[in-house]
Amino acid sequence: MMLRAVLLPLFLLALSPAWAGKLEKAFKALEVHDYFKARTLFHKETKSHPAAAWYGLSVISGRANNPFYDLDSAYQFILKADLAFTAAPDKERIYIGALGVSHTSITAQRDHVFERTWEVARGQNTVAAYKAYLDRYPSGPRAEEARSAMHHLAFQEARQANTAVAYRAFVEQYRDAREVFEARARLNDAVYEESTAARDLASFKAFVKAHPDNPNVRKAEDEIYRLSTPGRTIAEYRAFINAEPDNHRVPDAWRSLYETYTKDLNVGAITRFIAEFPDYPFIEELVDDYRTASLELLPFRRDGKWGFIDTEGTERIKAEYDWVEGFINGQALVGRGDRMGTINRTGRVVVPVEYDEVGEFSEGTAVVERAGRFGAVDRSGELVVPMVYTDLGDFSEGLAYAEDHGKFGYVNARGARVITPLYETASNFHRDRAVVGAGGRYGVIGRSGQVIVPLEYEWVEGFEHGPSRVRKNGRSGLIGPQGDILLEAKHDHVGAFHDGLALVVDGSRCGYVDTTGRFAIAQDYEAAQDVTTWGDFSHGRAEVQSGGKRGLIGTRNERVVAFQYVDVGGTKGPLFPVKKKTKWGFVDARGTMVIDGKYDQVWDYADGLARVQTGGLFGAIDSTGKEVIPTTYATLADAQFGHAVGGSARLGVFDRAGRTVIPAEHTAITLINEKIAKVFNGELFAYRSLADGSYIWKEPGF
Repeated sequence: MMLRAVLLPLFLLALSPAWAGKLEKAFKALEVHDYFKARTLFHKETKSHPAAAWYGLSVISGRANNPFYDLDSAYQFILKADLAFTAAPDKERIYIGALGVSHTSITAQRDHVFERTWEVARGQNTVAAYKAYLDRYPSGPRAEEARSAMHHLAFQEARQANTAVAYRAFVEQYRDAREVFEARARLNDAVYEESTAARDLASFKAFVKAHPDNPNVRKAEDEIYRLSTPGRTIAEYRAFINAEPDNHRVPDAWRSLYETYTKDLNVGAITRFIAEFPDYPFIEELVDDYRTASLELLPFRRDGKWGFIDTEGTERIKAEYDWVEGFINGQALVGRGDRMGTINRTGRVVVPVEYDEVGEFSEGTAVVERAGRFGAVDRSGELVVPMVYTDLGDFSEGLAYAEDHGKFGYVNARGARVITPLYETASNFHRDRAVVGAGGRYGVIGRSGQVIVPLEYEWVEGFEHGPSRVRKNGRSGLIGPQGDILLEAKHDHVGAFHDGLALVVDGSRCGYVDTTGRFAIAQDYEAAQDVTTWGDFSHGRAEVQSGGKRGLIGTRNERVVAFQYVDVGGTKGPLFPVKKKTKWGFVDARGTMVIDGKYDQVWDYADGLARVQTGGLFGAIDSTGKEVIPTTYATLADAQFGHAVGGSARLGVFDRAGRTVIPAEHTAITLINEKIAKVFNGELFAYRSLADGSYIWKEPGF
């Protein structure tokens, strides 16, 4: 029986046209493009042979070379054909299969309709066209492509409008769009900008009250602080503290008030301040200042233990620690065995000496570590962030990254989790933005954890200094704080911003872009070897090369030093080191040669002096080019605190005029400040005055 069923359609196809049925005649008409006849016959067969008839009608409606072309109809017909074919008995399937109607041909026709409809939508390239495609074919083969294109165009429309209404509509309508992350960030920014368009105190206060969860609240609070204290007076600070007790800048206001009141930091000023402001919240810091207002403390060693003396050599803090470091902002690190903590200037322990590590204070909080667990203490030594983390960053803008079970999130200065641990790497917040990473890719989040820049870059610098450098596919570019591309990632190298400009290198050429990503100085200069190490701007000037020669330009591309040198040694001083042939000299800001090439090596200015070298011996010149320290010394360090350390067999100290203030009689010297030097003879050390060279204190046996 099966054999007869298979042979039946072959027999029908072999019939002469006179004996062929309506369905066969319909397909024959379709074959010769007689669409009118084929359409009429197919319509008559929709009840007798529905799968084949609806298939034929779909083919006619899906061809653009006839008046019945209608892709919507073609789609509806092919759906009917598919349903009918599914329900058809085997005998019917065999019959119409001989006419070319099968599951494969029906699927192919449906895909044909999908593709033609996609071509129409893509040709129109509008949100409405892509939406219509998705409404008709939500599971079509081009659905994801259509959805992505629709999201992109809709977001561009929202960006063009650039209003809170437009961004809110996009976020609500396209919740699964990739662009929704940026849209949310832009929505928050648009709400902020529109709400504070007046840029006055009232508008910023109203914004904070109406939108407490907006990530721009801190920015608004910054503006409230700025507008409330335009003159930075004591009265303004006090009024701000009273009016805005919840503003995150209140601690800054208190400290600024205190610093303004006690700018000379004398006992009388501190006493008056306490009387006038008894509610000052940082009373322990104040008391510390009061006790040591005019006291400078220096580490000293006795019998293998460390303490502190004053500048008269008097012991102020007993030598009882295994090691100490200098005071920073009123506290000093000290250690016993393998534990460390801090003391204040009175010698009182502030941070208990029980931690493996204690970091420097940042925003009044210091990271501490013990047995591989991290937490944080405040300036009073209280543990404010519990020691439950495997890593904890310094606090910046009120938040610190924290690692928990291999993932990074963020906590505030009281240890409360603000951003859920989701990332494999994290960094500090700067300008309300932080760089995070996962799966070897990096992006940027905001203070509430919202993704501002998707994790799609190989490296993201961060926005601490303005625009962020990024790297993608091994190429460098720039993005703005919303993730907008300022400079496409297609360059060999993009340098850090200095003086508002960044070096951009491509092949053998280089130039400079501004913070908008626009080339302020075209790539007209030669990218000489190692240009990335010396080509950045510094102090308003940059070393460049043209025609194989080096010179200096200013930020407006004006020529400062002509292109006629083998090398240029720096841009910091009043004179610029230049190399002609094999020797170095100096030119002034007009490019005039002040010192002819006579040195084997020179260095840029540091604290008013520039080191020079001839025949292996060192000296220094001042700002006029005068050789104030002759080139007769085997070693000479860069100047700092108005002095330079140098000598031959032994070391001494020179002032800026080249006068010897400490004879060359020590094995090592460290300048503490402009008044004191720490000098060594072997392992022993002492302190000497830079005013007259006298000893302040000597270690026994020195």
